[in-house]
Formats: sequence, C-alpha cells, structure tokens
Amino acid sequence: MKIAFFAPHKHIHHEVPSGDLMIGKSLHDFLKSQGHELMVASKMKLRNILISPLKWPALYLEYKKTLKRTAEFKPDLWLTYHSYYKSPDLLGPSISAKLGIPYMIYQGVYSTKHRRDPKTWLGFMANKKALLQADHVFANKEIDHKNLSRIILPEKLTRTSPGINPDLFKFCKKSRIEMRKKLALNGSPTIMTTAMLRGGVKEKSINDLINAFSIVLKKTPNAKLIIAGDGDARERLTLLANKISPDHIIFLGKINRLELFKYYSSANIFAYPGINEALGMVYLEAQSSGLPVVAYSTRGPCEAVKQDETGLLSPEGDISTLAKNMLILLNDKSKRHRMGDRGSLHIQEKFNSNLNMGRVEAKIRQVISRRTF
Repeated sequence: MKIAFFAPHKHIHHEVPSGDLMIGKSLHDFLKSQGHELMVASKMKLRNILISPLKWPALYLEYKKTLKRTAEFKPDLWLTYHSYYKSPDLLGPSISAKLGIPYMIYQGVYSTKHRRDPKTWLGFMANKKALLQADHVFANKEIDHKNLSRIILPEKLTRTSPGINPDLFKFCKKSRIEMRKKLALNGSPTIMTTAMLRGGVKEKSINDLINAFSIVLKKTPNAKLIIAGDGDARERLTLLANKISPDHIIFLGKINRLELFKYYSSANIFAYPGINEALGMVYLEAQSSGLPVVAYSTRGPCEAVKQDETGLLSPEGDISTLAKNMLILLNDKSKRHRMGDRGSLHIQEKFNSNLNMGRVEAKIRQVISRRTF
C-alpha cells in the first residue's frame, strides 16, 4: 500500500520528544516495516491555527502544495494521526475527497465540552467534520472510544491500544549491576522516574514526587530517587531536591530511550504521579522492564496500570498516600516482584505495539478492499 501520513499536532520527525510523538512514530514505522510506502504528506503544525488568522494564508498555501504532492504520490489511503479540537485535520478530509481515496484517523478524539467555548468552537467543528468524513477511526483510549461512539457508527470505529516494543524494555541483570555501581545505588532501595522536566503539569508531578520522597526518607533513610529527563524546570526541581536531600536524589539528565532499560533495571520501583497524563508511555516501559508502578489515579495511569496488580494508584494531590504506596513496595519484596512479573505480562498482552499495530494494519487493508471492490 501507498499511504499519505499526516500528524496535524506534531509531525513525527519533530525534535521535541513526547509520548504522542512516540505513538505516531511507532505507527508510521510499523507500517513502513511491513513493506508499505509512506509519505509524510505535510509537516505543518496545525495546533491552534484556527484561532490564529494570520496563519491562514500559510495554511492555504500548504493545502495547495500538499494536494499536489499527494496527487503525484498516488496513495491508496490518507492516514491521519491524532486529530482533536486543538489540532484538527484541516488537510486530509478535503484532499482525500478530491483524490477519491479512503480517509482514516488513528487516535481520534471527540469532546463536546469544547463546542460551548467561542475560543474552541471552530476547532471542535473542524475536528467533528473530519471524524464524520473518515472511513474508519481508531480510538486508543477508553474515554475516547466512549465519546466517539456517540457520533461514529460501530462498524467505522475500532478500539485499539498504543504500545511499545517489549523487547526494548526488558529487565537486564548485567545492566542492573553496572548501573547500581555507576550511580552508587548498592544497598539503597531505589525509586526511578522519567519525564520531560518542563513547566506545567510535568513539573508539578515531579514536584509532588520529590515531596512524597521526603516522607519516604524519614522511614527509609537509605532510599534513593533517580530522575531521568531534562527541560526548563530542571533547575527549579533541583533546588527543591537540594532542600530535601541532594545526596539521595539524582538527576540523570536526558537519557537515550534505547538506553532507558538499563536504568529501569537498576531500580526497585517506578513512580510518576502523572497529573493530566493522557496515557504515559513511561508506565508501559517501566512495567515491561519488571517494575511495579506508583502513581496518581488519573486518566493516564488508570489506563496503563492495573490497580493492585501491576501498581498502586492514589488520588491526585494525595502526597502522603503516594509516599505510603512507595514504602509499601519498597518494604515488601514479594509484593514488589509479584507486581513486576504481572506488569511485564500485562504489557505483552495489552500494550505490545507489534500485535496492536498488526491489528490496525489488518483493519486498514479491510477498509481499502471494501472501498476498491
């Protein structure tokens, strides 16, 4: 198949990493690995463009260029990754109709609360139009599937899940020994977290984690917290960490994703509160690596983690319970290992990207065959 691929929120070769970017890239790369020819139809970022009239002429020019580019490519399908009210697909629906090819959306999102706000109404309506025009929509979160089922026929809507390649995130005994020696963790119960250290909810999550860790230290004075990631909030978070215990909180900086399994392997548990987290790929990586998870019971962690089976979740903002859950797992080796084993199996069964993307590919083939029959 020849596929015109478009990500209106952030193109897949964007330099700033994120969970959304990883999901989009994994979809693109999987389809390519199966022998399909993919063309990134446009790299234009459409986030908030409908409330930025000065950008509309550039959007029109990009539409004309993309139409020409796509027509020359002669695709069998237009596939859009992640269309929602802030970044609705303003190119795919029209271009697909002009070229007479199927139009599909992976990770469609529909939320009616945005139709009542004048600032988001245009984006809401444009996104709704794209969803209704789509030959098929994939929803990779339960809340999205529920909302989309209000406007999309069952035969045009598939509930799927994002995922990771579990082979890239496995516990490695050799790496555990090497990393614990390198980071001076030997003999220390170790909590790991990883996130982009940027202002906003990411910073607030790490801030809550550090404050919860200060409670852990009172009961487990030799515990360590290792933090992978970098960003504009790192300096502020370092100042907070230094007030609590600079010798027990280690900032690792930005770690290559392919090297993260070594750091997961060095830890005993994974903790990241996950305020306003849509899913949290780090929860998948940590569980795949055999680590039980501690987080808030917000939407993302609830989607990724099985409460009391692969991790312990607590109400958002409840720092004392967050700390309590970390202590439970640090002090109960049997429970920790049992949850870690279940976590690895959970990822293999539900969040294995090879299996999940294979189902998406099969549905794409089915839809194309129906349109061309």
